[in-house]
Amino acid sequence: MTAESRPAPPVRELPEPSWEHYALYRNVREALATLPVYFRTETHIAGVMATDLHTLNTVLGATLEEQVVRTLNLIRTTWDPEGRYALFSFVRQPQTFPDVRLKRVAGDETLMGIELKGWSLLAKEAEPSLRFQVTPAACAKQDLIAVVPWVLGNVISGSPMILGATLAAWRGPD
Repeated sequence: MTAESRPAPPVRELPEPSWEHYALYRNVREALATLPVYFRTETHIAGVMATDLHTLNTVLGATLEEQVVRTLNLIRTTWDPEGRYALFSFVRQPQTFPDVRLKRVAGDETLMGIELKGWSLLAKEAEPSLRFQVTPAACAKQDLIAVVPWVLGNVISGSPMILGATLAAWRGPD
């Protein structure tokens, strides 16, 4: 790719503080930071060569999505301290963009989405590449991407453990 053909970097656009759900947006971001405290899995991995650990991202991605949904719904009082969103819950959308939606239980109203990307700390790439492009037409300002680094408990075997998620708005980093 030449400098002339390189697209312009995305311009960050966050929800306006005047948006009626802005406090929810901030609270969900804060709640996502607690993932390492609550993450639990019965998955145990052994017999994989260290050079192949990166291939576990697909398997662990499903576990991560399930645990994020479970965790966020369990700590509802963190992101909904006043009970304003009692009719909403986080749901997983396997194989669909975004991975997790905060939606009305009865109906299809969605307040925000979260795209989750697991990343092994022993990955061949020095930093996650995400390998896809996002267009503003496909997401809302309040949608988030969470890059969640993980390791195995015994370095090359054991149960997966996650470290603090790095959050960004779709249209640019924090």
